[in-house]
Amino acid sequence: MDLFITIWLFIFGAIFGSFLGCMGYRIPNKIKTTYPSSFCSNCKKPLKWYMNIPIISYIFLGGKCAYCKEKIGFIYFLCEILGAVLFALNYILFKFDINFFISTILACVFIVTLVSDFKYYYISDRVLIMGAVLLIIVMFIFMDTTDAIMRVTTGIIMFAVMFGIKIMGNRMFNKESLGDGDIKLMAVIGISVGLLNSFVALFFGSLTGLIYSLFTLKKNKEGLIPFGPFLIIGAMLVIYFSSYITPYLEELFSI
Repeated sequence: MDLFITIWLFIFGAIFGSFLGCMGYRIPNKIKTTYPSSFCSNCKKPLKWYMNIPIISYIFLGGKCAYCKEKIGFIYFLCEILGAVLFALNYILFKFDINFFISTILACVFIVTLVSDFKYYYISDRVLIMGAVLLIIVMFIFMDTTDAIMRVTTGIIMFAVMFGIKIMGNRMFNKESLGDGDIKLMAVIGISVGLLNSFVALFFGSLTGLIYSLFTLKKNKEGLIPFGPFLIIGAMLVIYFSSYITPYLEELFSI
């Protein structure tokens, strides 16, 4: 039964990952979610159904548009792979407990943000609000009311912390140091993982972002980093390794 569910989640995750990657392109470019149907971003020709099969179509088309032969961005193929792997992995690790739903919601936010932030330095308010609402619903279903309210409060606290970091950074560097989308995203992460784990997620996100910036230093002369995806990676690492991280933090701070 577990294998059956895992396979179906892998397939569903691939389909959903394709859709979310498309949203990562459409939202910043102000294209409607449902219209027009899938098309090549280069030649604008509509794609036939068999050109839209997640993962398989990209491989058989050789990563190129069937019409104009322009390369299809690898990031969209990556979205399909991530959707498939993360949906299945979340079930393998958590079955259908609270962490499954938290990590899957974050995975969806991650896939949209991966495209929109990397390509356009844009994080959608709509995506963040939808993610936050779904997370709050999950909290109130799986937690008692007090703990759920604490998670919402944590989101507000993390928003304030990140806003404070932005103000200090702007004064230190005399330029925009942190995007508004990153601040709002950290509020969503606060709801997801709680207060102490949010700072661990911020640390992991900053570390992975720093590693990325070192590898892209020559190409990225302006020093701009799409920080959003790395913040979510930090949060998901915290969730995946919570059995090791949370007890350590509780012991360290005598909670």
